[in-house]
Amino acid sequence: MNKIKKLISFLFAGALTLSLTACAFVATNGSNPDTGNNVESNIGNSSDVGSNDSSDVGEHQHICAKTKEKAATCLAEGNIEYWTCLSCDKIFDSKTAETELTVEDVTIAKLAHKPKYVAETEASCNSTGNIEYWRCETCAKYFSDEAATTEITDKTSVVIGITHSSLTHTEAVKPNGKENGNIEYWYCGDCNNYYKDAACTQKTTAAGTVVLSAYNILDFIVEVPEDKEPVVLQLSDTQIIDAGQTRPGRTGVDHELWATDQIEERCYDYLTEVITATKPDFIIITGDVIYGEFDDAGTALVSLINFMDSFKIPWSPVFGNHDNESKKGVDWQCEQFENSPYCYFEQKELSGNGNYSVGIMQGDEVKRAFYMMDTNGCGGVSTESLANGHTYTSVGFKADQIAWYTEQITELKKTAPDVKISFAYHIQQSIFAEAYAKYGFNQSEKYQNINIDTHTDKADTDFGHIGRQLKSPWDADYSVFNGMKSLGVDSIFVGHEHCNNVSIVYKGIRFQYGLKSSEYDRFNFLNPDGTIDGNYGYAMPKTSTPLIGGTVIVLSDEDGVITDCYNYYCGFENGEIDWDAYKTVEVNGLQYGGVNVTSAEMWADGAVTAKSVEFDDTTNAYEVTANTQGKLYINTALLKGKTKVTFTVYLPSASTAKLGGYGQFAIRTKPNEAEPTIDGKTDGYIDYDTDSTLDSLKLKYDEWQTFTVDISTLQESCTEFAFVIAKGNSIYLKDVSIS
Repeated sequence: MNKIKKLISFLFAGALTLSLTACAFVATNGSNPDTGNNVESNIGNSSDVGSNDSSDVGEHQHICAKTKEKAATCLAEGNIEYWTCLSCDKIFDSKTAETELTVEDVTIAKLAHKPKYVAETEASCNSTGNIEYWRCETCAKYFSDEAATTEITDKTSVVIGITHSSLTHTEAVKPNGKENGNIEYWYCGDCNNYYKDAACTQKTTAAGTVVLSAYNILDFIVEVPEDKEPVVLQLSDTQIIDAGQTRPGRTGVDHELWATDQIEERCYDYLTEVITATKPDFIIITGDVIYGEFDDAGTALVSLINFMDSFKIPWSPVFGNHDNESKKGVDWQCEQFENSPYCYFEQKELSGNGNYSVGIMQGDEVKRAFYMMDTNGCGGVSTESLANGHTYTSVGFKADQIAWYTEQITELKKTAPDVKISFAYHIQQSIFAEAYAKYGFNQSEKYQNINIDTHTDKADTDFGHIGRQLKSPWDADYSVFNGMKSLGVDSIFVGHEHCNNVSIVYKGIRFQYGLKSSEYDRFNFLNPDGTIDGNYGYAMPKTSTPLIGGTVIVLSDEDGVITDCYNYYCGFENGEIDWDAYKTVEVNGLQYGGVNVTSAEMWADGAVTAKSVEFDDTTNAYEVTANTQGKLYINTALLKGKTKVTFTVYLPSASTAKLGGYGQFAIRTKPNEAEPTIDGKTDGYIDYDTDSTLDSLKLKYDEWQTFTVDISTLQESCTEFAFVIAKGNSIYLKDVSIS
């Protein structure tokens, strides 16, 4: 007896508490545990209990469960209605177990399948086909014969896949120069479709088979002959001003320096010199092309475009934080750039104005790509510029700009994996401050004076001057920069900071401020002593020289790597400054009581320059040169109560000029009677001369000599103690000691 039968018997026995030796009858509804057919159950109702002979108590009585009638199918047998004794498992025709039946009596045989013929159909390039087969209309099984004796268990096996009868194969071709390449693909002439695989499971389009050449990915291409190193010139902050267009109420305008008729002297002459001297293949202007507030009529911009086009050299500008202040509006300004025959510029429907790419191509290969970007951030933007809806006062790249160059560079790298990547824009990121800390830069200090060209630990790759903290740095968490770095950028060229023109390689990336390219607004100037100051033109001393020009970027003609970078300073021979002449060199100079004292205790007048130099590999000294006859002073307060001054001097053989009536140089004291008695004279001069008859005063050419001056008789009234040097002479001086 199975589990269900046992359960029914238990329940029945528990309910009636009968002690039966024969089978009783119970009607049930449920499943026949032997056959799985439906069974009716009615357990616990004494009226359903009975036997085939009720008078014979103690004889076998059947307790039966009814199995409902079930129709036969082509998948399973059926059965008539019957009753099964839960105790002895016999089968009966009724509840009262009158007639015993066999399994065969109650079983209805399975039905035959009703196969429907499915004719063979051919596959095409648009639809699948099938082999011949039969499908039962009742059970939906597939058979390979009409009698439905052989089942097809895998229904997919009857399908004939799509076939392309006129399929042609094209091998992959790499892009070459200006010619695009293609992926490997298959084309079906019947359905006019393209596929990436021979099985035609990966559909594509005609455009999808094309592999763009770098030439056709980039917005513009500058073609450079293969036999020369490409030269890129970075100009920055030309910032042309027409003070005649000044808006009412604008203060701080120098109408004389910034007048329209000054444009040649303040800007164009510098640009002409640097462009002519460096002969660039491509010119970039890293922002503030004009000062928009002073160009409401647009005449300054048109003037600059015409000027730049006159050189017939491709050039590309980016917008700075002052360009879009003009009431002409940025859309008009962009149109002027785009209409220029030599200006490579495209506005695009992206945030900002002017986001585009320019490639440097030699032969069939693009060596370097410049991504010219708008860093936005114009606080004084005009209403006319804001009208286009993608001009912003907040600084930094927007999400669509980043997405654009990321997609472009990724695509470019597929076809030109070795191409070098540069970015050029106006306002620097925060990473610049970290890079410049290499030379002691501190962003918390507004004004600084770090001349890397005279730095004792200068790297060969680095140059330029840092004059002030970074204005409006952005990307504080470096997220944008890190994304650029992951794309392979190796150089970033910016403007904005007129008083910074420094270029540093940090962690393999060049961070470069372009040299200011005009005298408009603030700029740096070089003082005679080699120091650098930054200010407006009207504040520059007459003895100082403007540091205006451009920054030159030289590329390898083999792989586009930056092989050299340098500032070209207009007005200097070959655009170079001899920074070695201004290097800070430690000199054993003026000593007082055996201790070196500040150079403020020994100084030169305007006619003499005195600078510390490396005289040779072992000796440092002050090089004192008289442009006109002049003096090198010692503070007379240091002389009071002392007995001698000792100094060591070297007179080059070229220094033959003499003071009137004296030698190549002399010590001058004032008043005259304050002169120490050495040679019997009382004219206030101690004369050092190659023709002197006194060994204590006789000079020798090209030889270090040490002299001692007895100052024990020096009067308290002495107001001057100075070396007087004849015009055109130079002397080298060290170990000046007062004791």
